[in-house]
Amino acid sequence: MRILSRYVQKQFCVYLSLCFSGFLAVFIVVDLAGRLSGFIDGGVSGGTIFLYYALSIPYMGILILPMAMLLASLFCFGNLARFGELAAMKSAGISLYSIAAPVLGAALLVCTASFFLTDRVMPGANRKRAAIVEGKRRAVFTPIVSQVVLQDVDGQILSVGTYFRNEARGEQVTLDRYEGMRLVEKLRAEEMRWQSGGWTFLRGEARRFSDGGREQVTRFGSMPARDVTLTPEDLSRDVRSADELSYSELTALIERKRRMGDDVVRVQVARYMRASFPFTGFVMALFGISLSSRTQRAGKPLLIGICLLISFVYYGCIQAGRVMGWNGILPPFSSAWAANLLFLSLGAVLLVRTRR
Repeated sequence: MRILSRYVQKQFCVYLSLCFSGFLAVFIVVDLAGRLSGFIDGGVSGGTIFLYYALSIPYMGILILPMAMLLASLFCFGNLARFGELAAMKSAGISLYSIAAPVLGAALLVCTASFFLTDRVMPGANRKRAAIVEGKRRAVFTPIVSQVVLQDVDGQILSVGTYFRNEARGEQVTLDRYEGMRLVEKLRAEEMRWQSGGWTFLRGEARRFSDGGREQVTRFGSMPARDVTLTPEDLSRDVRSADELSYSELTALIERKRRMGDDVVRVQVARYMRASFPFTGFVMALFGISLSSRTQRAGKPLLIGICLLISFVYYGCIQAGRVMGWNGILPPFSSAWAANLLFLSLGAVLLVRTRR
């Protein structure tokens, strides 16, 4: 049994490597065809183009892995059935579930590795790739940032004319406090510094407005900002897409948005999608095993067509779940995992109905 398990697993891994490489090459060629004129017009060197696509491999790899898993399982079990090997294993008393177990184990291992790749490697690669597209270094590499405006808790809005990242220091600072829609206090300071775990405003004045229109002015040389919860990391943070943030960074972004009263639904969906999408490949492998008994006589071109059709439907369901999560139709967790659970159920039902 161990020999047969290793044999089936090896067949699957070989097909997975071939399918993954083939899909990756197609994706790169298609993307290059669309960007080549822009690269030429921008005077991008061949080395930079090579670096761009080397950095694109983690993102493209995660995207095409489910398709490669599905096609590899169709090829593997289709060939086993076509050449009578599957029937011989069954006649020896080995069930289809036992034959499929090593393949599903390998698929789960690959998907687990892809999860860590998605979280640890892909965000950094995407940031560097975006910097190549922009043709300049991103703000995260710039020590000085101009016109930083952030919303804090309790209706506070902090504006900093110039912020020095390396020194955790800002100049030309304004802090507006609101109660509902009414401005109750405006604080201006020439400078603010991060000291002893909090901000200190230097050389400024605070104007407080009462309900009757009276204005009280208080000038100060130094005043701690006890109610400001923003940190130097908040002021230094880049505006990045979800694909450029790790799971922990997405979690930190959610907490920061909650503190400031911003909507966090889209970021929550993106965080749950970060965990759910890598395991799409396992579901696809199970689906392919279930379909293989029904496509024994299909040639490889037909199997590729079936793979593409199922993949488009699957990705369409994933996108539909994401949109429903964005619009509050489904909770963020359910919207991210709905497609996986749906196709996992379908694959399990097909596998149970397949002749053992």
